[in-house]
Amino acid sequence: MKAISILQSILLVALAGFVFSSQAQTTNYKVHAVFVYNIAKYSQWPTHDQKEFVITVFGKSKIYDELVAGAEHHTIGGIKIKVQEASDLTQLGNSQMIVVADSKSSSLSEILKATEGKPIMVVTEREGLHKKGAGISFFVNDQGKLNFDLNLTELTKRRLSMSKSLTNLAASVL
Repeated sequence: MKAISILQSILLVALAGFVFSSQAQTTNYKVHAVFVYNIAKYSQWPTHDQKEFVITVFGKSKIYDELVAGAEHHTIGGIKIKVQEASDLTQLGNSQMIVVADSKSSSLSEILKATEGKPIMVVTEREGLHKKGAGISFFVNDQGKLNFDLNLTELTKRRLSMSKSLTNLAASVL
């Protein structure tokens, strides 16, 4: 058990390093993918009988390619990760996590309605959408560093929880 705590601490420190050092004028989707995997890894979902942990990218985003590239190197709770792309709300049903591409941010209310009451974490590439119901919103701060805001109220409604260490890395928490 102690080994798990040490490993978690090392991974969270590495994630924190990305928060504070991911300088970029353009979006660094590799860093976004690392965030997504670590957020998934240090969050809790209700027990499910699926053989894969499904991350769906809703809309076109370069994060999709980075998530696909990293999927073979990560598991969530010992479960293999499947990354898929969706362009229609009907394709979201078997997801545990939905990453909403910036270009599809205007669809957030429909996504939330389609997934209401389900243990699905909604993550957005656009700043501030955690205030409109997304569980997590990525943003680049004034120093050009990637960070995220968190809506714990929404995650709790969806029967999801996040480690305290990860929660503490969020720029703001609702």
